[in-house]
Amino acid sequence: MSIDTAINFRIFGYVIFLLAPFFAFFIKGISRKLLSVSIKYLLTISVMYLFIVGPLFNLSYQLDSIVIQLDRDGDGFISHHEEATWTVSEVRAHKMWVGDGARNVFGYLISPIFASVYAAIIFIVLYVGYWFVGKIRKRSIA
Repeated sequence: MSIDTAINFRIFGYVIFLLAPFFAFFIKGISRKLLSVSIKYLLTISVMYLFIVGPLFNLSYQLDSIVIQLDRDGDGFISHHEEATWTVSEVRAHKMWVGDGARNVFGYLISPIFASVYAAIIFIVLYVGYWFVGKIRKRSIA
């Protein structure tokens, strides 16, 4: 698997991350019981976290496998002579590997917090909207 494919998987994970609360709202019907809503909420956060961490782990694995090969003589250090033999894709992989701090901080530490807040906002908006539509229907029938 190439780095581009791993990046595309990461983008796919972001899309699922953003859409998961909307799909979870309609799973097994809309319930107003607190336990049912809480279970949906926790499962949604778990799925959102897995769709961020899974592709991130894959990308880190791909970058590590490329960067290990950049040490041509196997002495544990990268010399200027070794850097001169790198291809464009290897230079790109090395730059991504060196600058992985923000990617890992967001992926592993901040994404559960962001998933909790984002899912809570979406759940509240959808349930308030569902309640509001129900009130409008009752008034139009009466």
